[in-house]
Amino acid sequence: MMKQEEIKEFLSRMSGPDNIVRKVEYPSFNLPSPGDKMKVSINFIDDIQVIICAELGKTTMKIKDILKLGEGSVVELDQPAGETAEIYVNDQSFGKGEVVVIGGNFGIRMESILQTEKKEGIGKA
Repeated sequence: MMKQEEIKEFLSRMSGPDNIVRKVEYPSFNLPSPGDKMKVSINFIDDIQVIICAELGKTTMKIKDILKLGEGSVVELDQPAGETAEIYVNDQSFGKGEVVVIGGNFGIRMESILQTEKKEGIGKA
């Protein structure tokens, strides 16, 4: 890398209006103090899509038994019918809900949402 003096010497040997080189001066950048926290409305996340999953139960099966499954097969789960289903948002536990039938589809009626510590700065406007 050239030193300031070497750059000046190099430039002095060049002539002509197209060979003007100037040193760029940037404005100083001041970091905010730790006391200045950025306040953002929670609305900025409104359009983010997440995956919601309801887990009705679990079971353990051998591969050979899974390969035998076909249309109409029944897989027994470890939870009895009518029990509450675990609800996950992006693979993170979110709460519990009751399985309901709406028309010909299944749905979940929220029963409880896990309470977590509020993250500092989130939700404050």
